[in-house]
Amino acid sequence: MPWEKVLSVNQSQCQAQKTEHQPKPNSFEAARQLWEKSVPKAMSLGEVLEICRQCQDLAPFVFNNGNTFAAISKTLIEEWARFLPAVEAQIFRTTVSHYVAGQVGKKELLDVLRHVEMRWKNVAMPAAEEQRLDESIKQNT
Repeated sequence: MPWEKVLSVNQSQCQAQKTEHQPKPNSFEAARQLWEKSVPKAMSLGEVLEICRQCQDLAPFVFNNGNTFAAISKTLIEEWARFLPAVEAQIFRTTVSHYVAGQVGKKELLDVLRHVEMRWKNVAMPAAEEQRLDESIKQNT
């Protein structure tokens, strides 16, 4: 996901809350560089979520840093979440977004990631669907 999409998500979050989208001069460039340096890398889901959290921690915007990066993290996992039972998918989404926003620790995140990984291994996914999911994940990371 390019940095321009991050900006767009923040603008939407700000517009919804009737606040002004405004980069923070001190941290915006550092977050942008971290994000853009990470985009071309092949990373695990945990590593991707860590980049989201680090960018959120840098607080590159005046408003909605947590909401922006939490929304991005939920978008990144949505394809995976749809292969889970509804309650587990909601727990997955919530844990991921709360981790990125700094409200859940790494241990809790890893516990949930291990759980959903086991669920995915037990799901018999048609080969075409598995390939589509893999392609979607590569595009979103």
